[in-house]
Amino acid sequence: MRIRPLIATALLASALCAQSQPEALIEAGHWKRARVIVEARIRNNPNDALANFLLSQIRNAFGDHDTPLGLAEKAVALDGSVAKYHRQLAEVMGVKAQHSGLFQQLVLVRRFKKEIDTAIALDPRDLQAQRDLLEFYVLAPGIAGGDKAKATQVAARIAAIDASAGFSAQARLAASDRVRPLLEKAVEASPQNYRARVALAKFLQAHADLQAAEQQGREAVKIDAGRVDAYSILAQVYATRGQWEDLDRILDAACKEVPDDLQPFYYAATALQAAKRAPDRAGRYLRQYAASEPEGNAPTADEARKRLARDWEHARRGDKILLQEREVKGRAARVGERI
Repeated sequence: MRIRPLIATALLASALCAQSQPEALIEAGHWKRARVIVEARIRNNPNDALANFLLSQIRNAFGDHDTPLGLAEKAVALDGSVAKYHRQLAEVMGVKAQHSGLFQQLVLVRRFKKEIDTAIALDPRDLQAQRDLLEFYVLAPGIAGGDKAKATQVAARIAAIDASAGFSAQARLAASDRVRPLLEKAVEASPQNYRARVALAKFLQAHADLQAAEQQGREAVKIDAGRVDAYSILAQVYATRGQWEDLDRILDAACKEVPDDLQPFYYAATALQAAKRAPDRAGRYLRQYAASEPEGNAPTADEARKRLARDWEHARRGDKILLQEREVKGRAARVGERI
């Protein structure tokens, strides 16, 4: 007779811990889809603590430097017992500190530390809060509390919660020659971890091991075909190699599975520009990317337009130099004829 209340309690705890639909969308990088749901929810109830927390995250992801702080503070005021609300308030402080003067930075950094400590006290197993604390110890100056030894301690705590995340945290702190083995261990510890696969693939792509990057990108697509990061990595690989059929195929697949996020086109263009190949194709991709609203935490349309303008300027200068060279050669030929 006592089992039923215990089961009911366990089910309630599980329901409380479960991600909401917008949180699942955010985790998968679908910020625009989450925004539609959350904005409707907050219109219906402006004092919905979860909606204020989520909208703070979303607006922060879209580069709004004004409203996320108030939304995060409101979420905490409405329910200060929830760890992730304090974590979000800390993250907003961190972003604002990056765009502030020195004195204001120190004030915001102290507020960040207070809120992230509160979040971890409320939920020591909040991996994102632990990652945020690790970044604080890595990036903050010593006068503001930065401490590499404490960062190492946080990485150990992360490993105790999740082995794969622990290896990723160690990679964040490691010397350059140790990063790849640690990222590989993160994948080995959790082969179905999309985040770990993508982190390894990005590292491999950035270090020109394109074959291994392609392999990890393909595995990530198998894990979750509805997320965009792996398509972006594969697009970069194929663009760098000039594998046009493979590039067209992966871009078509990305458009089918993630039609509202054109990041693979942007990153294919950047790879083409870096390789100095197919400028017309790169320009077409950048124009396509800039024509629609980018996702949260993605390159902005302005960044794409700047890349286009830079390419145009390079082409203009190249044409001018070519014309000058032709004029010089023409003069030399005419002089030779006279001689």
